[in-house]
Amino acid sequence: MSPTGKFTFKLVIYGVFLLYLVGDLFLWHGFLAGRMDAYLKPMPGPPGDNSARIAEVYGEPLTANQLSRRVTELRLLRQPPVLDMDGGIRLTHELDTAGDLTPRARYDLISSSLLRLKTRVNDLQLPNRNAEAARAVEQIRSRFDGNTEQYLKTLHDQKMTQEQLQEKIAARLKQTEQLYRATAQAADPPDEDLKAYYGLIRDQLKAPDLRKTRHIFLATLHKDGAQVKQAAETLLARLQSGEAFSRLAREFSEDERSAPAGGELGWVNPARAAETLGLDLAGVPDDKPVLIKSRWGWHIVEASPVKKGAIPPYEEALPALKNAAQSLRKAQAVGLYMDGLLEEGHLRNRIRNKEGN
Repeated sequence: MSPTGKFTFKLVIYGVFLLYLVGDLFLWHGFLAGRMDAYLKPMPGPPGDNSARIAEVYGEPLTANQLSRRVTELRLLRQPPVLDMDGGIRLTHELDTAGDLTPRARYDLISSSLLRLKTRVNDLQLPNRNAEAARAVEQIRSRFDGNTEQYLKTLHDQKMTQEQLQEKIAARLKQTEQLYRATAQAADPPDEDLKAYYGLIRDQLKAPDLRKTRHIFLATLHKDGAQVKQAAETLLARLQSGEAFSRLAREFSEDERSAPAGGELGWVNPARAAETLGLDLAGVPDDKPVLIKSRWGWHIVEASPVKKGAIPPYEEALPALKNAAQSLRKAQAVGLYMDGLLEEGHLRNRIRNKEGN
């Protein structure tokens, strides 16, 4: 075939292909148009959820009900530790304020969808988790003590079959593996970072002062306070006359947790005891029982000499430091990875927030 003939043949082929594309996409709505619709059209929302859509992520809908549930969950959670790149390590344990909950909940839902979709794309590169998921389902089922009917009813209430539960668990395990692979390089902090971390938080590592403490507790709730105090003074007099503390605690103490152990509370931080129990252990003389009033009743308390808290040396604190630093670096790496997925989605205009939500 001559060069002109070859050129003409290719031109005809390309022309036919272009005509087919135009016809498939715009005229008779054929196979390619169907595939495009499946990719571009919004997917149905969660089963039984008819609430308004607050966003779409690559066509996957997020609903107002999902947002409301996530806001409720966030009210029960604390913010994770934060790594401040400018000023070193900063630990945050403050509760979220009400004004921050909705934007953060929306971010969490979008991030979860992105991770789910990214894992689905990389499915063939990730290990099969069906065996682990099956074991997890059996563990869940075992909690119903053989009551299969109640187990199946619980699944039905969640609009889920056992097979769907196993698939969901397997998918979550794969998502965890996807995150692990994407952030594995950030998990091991170098020695110099650990030493810097220790220098930043060494004062926070100081152990509190402690006193080994035991008590005999008599409650005043719904009782005559004067009579309870008189009974406590009688027990104190018996202790001072030489009777065994542990025996009297087992017989008379109304603290159900410590009474069987002879009233032993273990090593107690006096500041913490004052805060949570209303007990002034700081004023208790060493190894001498005394009578103390708390908000709940009367306590006959005996405490050892104070064991002063100290800052552990670097070598002793190293295992805990390594675990904490790994968690911080991992959290930062996960955040950066998710930010990358968000940026990619926005650049492709595949994350769409709905107005008014």
